[in-house]
Amino acid sequence: MEALIIVDLQNDFAKPGGALYFPGAENVIPPIIKLVEDFKARNLPIIYTRDWHEDNDYEFGIWGVHCLHDTKGSEIVDELKEALQGYENAFEIKKSRYSAFYGTDLEQLLKRLDVTKVHVGGLVTHICVLFTVEELRNRAIETIVHSHCVDSFDKDMHNFALREMKEVLLAHIV
Repeated sequence: MEALIIVDLQNDFAKPGGALYFPGAENVIPPIIKLVEDFKARNLPIIYTRDWHEDNDYEFGIWGVHCLHDTKGSEIVDELKEALQGYENAFEIKKSRYSAFYGTDLEQLLKRLDVTKVHVGGLVTHICVLFTVEELRNRAIETIVHSHCVDSFDKDMHNFALREMKEVLLAHIV
């Protein structure tokens, strides 16, 4: 079965005023919503991750405070909330590290849903998207990264990550 994974499409990353917002991050929202509508039309699973940190989290020493539990910044963007409202085949994964697999039940969810192919979009290309794709490929799950649905504050690293995912991880970049 196919599934869509949307990585960290949250206010702190994708909306002006967010703790780790970068100009243009919001540009991934419309094409991701188009993917969501396509997957909903086919009643396929949609998994979205939320970067989710407790007080004094280790990552705050690297990136500053972001996606603090139970804050507006940690919420998924309104466009995604609206698109998923009432959709019973949507699943949330709260994560505290770059990979959506680390310390979560994502692997069990993918097995339970019998997912063999995953489409990926979200933020940030060379951080959470890359490390999640790496884990998908470690599990031999066919992975399609939608290049118009990912972005980064560092364009060189964005391009590196797309190339790394394609040439080393053998993900399909479309």
